[in-house]
Amino acid sequence: MRLILLALLPAALAACGNDGGYSSEDGTMPAPEPTMEEAAAEAQSNAGVSSDMPTPMEGSWATSTDRGDPAASFSSDGETLLTLICRAEQVEGEGKTLVVQRATSEGGDTIDFLTSAGNVSIDAVALEMETPMIGGSVDPSTNGVATLVNANDAIRVRSGQDEIVVPAGEEMKTLVDNCRPEPVAEEEEAEGEMEEETESETEE
Repeated sequence: MRLILLALLPAALAACGNDGGYSSEDGTMPAPEPTMEEAAAEAQSNAGVSSDMPTPMEGSWATSTDRGDPAASFSSDGETLLTLICRAEQVEGEGKTLVVQRATSEGGDTIDFLTSAGNVSIDAVALEMETPMIGGSVDPSTNGVATLVNANDAIRVRSGQDEIVVPAGEEMKTLVDNCRPEPVAEEEEAEGEMEEETESETEE
């Protein structure tokens, strides 16, 4: 009897192994499911959000004015590498414009900002200046511009293959935030629509 039990033991162990999760033909364990942290990181990567930011380069932000408009510039080793300018409304009703200028010897047709809060890309052209620079402008009310205000620690600034990493300075954040239009409350919009309807009924 004891010999019979010993003979059946390998078969019993094999059966227990199959019930324990060995589903592949070669008997290997299936790949584990990703953790919540890994899934979140993959989702951010697929969305183009840069969660892992490199250390920003040495340098500092400073505020100034450009033709009377507020500006914030980032400089390193005495060289201005990046400037943001909030241009005042040029034509009534069009609002302010956020102008971006970046020093680069490699050119490029865009200035891309990659942040922990999201990314924004601005079309750019070469500027006729002593230092090789490209520049462009964007409507500050666009959602992408808000990522500059909400960025943490560092911002990757890329044009073609040329990239720098600058600190997300409060000077820059304040400039961009002040350049963005004030949000219109829903109640104010509703009141405006009611006033327009009242005026229309009166005219009729």
